[in-house]
Amino acid sequence: MRLGALLLTGAALTAPSLVAQGRPFLPWERMSPLDWQAGAEAALGGTHWTPEPSTGPVAAWITGDGTLQIRDARGIIRLQTGLPGRPLKAWRDGGLPLPVAAGTWMFPVDAPMSLGLGGLRWCAEDFRPFLRGLLWILEDGEGFLSVVHPATARVIHLPLPPGRDFQLRFLADRLEVAAGEVDKGAPRRWSIPWMGLLPRLAALGPHPEPAKVGTALAPFPKD
Repeated sequence: MRLGALLLTGAALTAPSLVAQGRPFLPWERMSPLDWQAGAEAALGGTHWTPEPSTGPVAAWITGDGTLQIRDARGIIRLQTGLPGRPLKAWRDGGLPLPVAAGTWMFPVDAPMSLGLGGLRWCAEDFRPFLRGLLWILEDGEGFLSVVHPATARVIHLPLPPGRDFQLRFLADRLEVAAGEVDKGAPRRWSIPWMGLLPRLAALGPHPEPAKVGTALAPFPKD
């Protein structure tokens, strides 16, 4: 079962109203849908794999109202932004649950995604080790899963399938989402392969180096 057509219809109906309000789109309001695949009903169990929490000099700070701040090793604020809602649940690295969704956590600068997609083994049997250094946040509206890469101070928002009271399971080959509450007849369990998320995860990679600007004395700067 595909969710794309349903979400695209909703986005098309919502976009004109936002334009009419005369305000810019928020980062998550223009996200294209993900290709979530509906699966059979099943209770969420253990992942049989517990990642070691990464650590490092980069601090990710989340407040109860949904403010996200990233500070580098020198204490310089690299990013300060808001989440779609208040943080409800959070995970780090390849699926390690955090006891609370608001707080401060430390992350490395040498996470796999710090090199972009070139730092990943796409055909690895278990993809979760390559998620080291990421922070995953479920907000109280449960419409989006925000993924933060503190090392590059970048964040993306993944549209979730329909439902409420979500649980996440980080598996070797895919991300699973189970809804505790859904509309009558709607699926409760969805999944998407990690390979299907790579185009979105690519946006967490490093910023491209800006081109050097020439001056009157050096109109053609050297690399």
